[in-house]
Amino acid sequence: IVDGERMEPIGGLSKGGTSFLPGSRIDMGLDEALKPIRDPEVLRGSTPEQFAERAGQVIADLNYVHPFREGNGRAQEVFIAELGREYGHDVDFTVITKPRMIEASIETTNNPSSPAMKQVLEDAIDPNRREALRAAFSDLEQRGENPYEHNIRAARPGEEITGQVLGHDDRVASLVTDAGVVAVDRADLPERLPDDEAEITLTARSDFSRLSRDPQDIQAQAQPERAEASQQHSSAALKAIEADMAAQRARELDDDRER
Repeated sequence: IVDGERMEPIGGLSKGGTSFLPGSRIDMGLDEALKPIRDPEVLRGSTPEQFAERAGQVIADLNYVHPFREGNGRAQEVFIAELGREYGHDVDFTVITKPRMIEASIETTNNPSSPAMKQVLEDAIDPNRREALRAAFSDLEQRGENPYEHNIRAARPGEEITGQVLGHDDRVASLVTDAGVVAVDRADLPERLPDDEAEITLTARSDFSRLSRDPQDIQAQAQPERAEASQQHSSAALKAIEADMAAQRARELDDDRER
């Protein structure tokens, strides 16, 4: 009943061959989808992997419930980002493209045990994986492509990947595969890369941890900042001295006039 009038029961939505929970069962579906995080202590002190596991399950279930006709994906991302912030995890969905999210949503809807959404969350949380993904974004942009129109993900240790090298530097390489663009650690590729358009097959071994910035590099970068701050402090001190001297001269002039 809406505004005193009986309405027809809401049927189930479907997109691209994927069916969602019937509208008449949304309340029950939401209750079930939020069960993994209902206890506020369950994520307290969680590792990024533990958070990705539970948050991935929640976002996959929320997607199946699909309570809105439009805007479900955006609402889910905002919710999970806020949830992560509450428990000390920076969830950055700007490195997750729409094709990647759609694929993960379809996989987890058709197979609830699929790790696809957990892997999406891992890529969005781990700063090293985010850096690898941004490198792949850059490679696509240099080719005149809009990266947000492509399925882009970071490789998993033990995964066998076949594709063409799109671009690389000394840290990250991006490969074009049948399933989209995959960012891999450059160390997992042979030193001599194949010619353009030639395929390469590799087994990913890195978890991208070597992309972490060296503390010495951070310290070195901080040195100029501290030097600049020191110069700013010196400049401020000099101005203060000049102001004191000007005030003293003004007082002396006043004394001379009084005499």
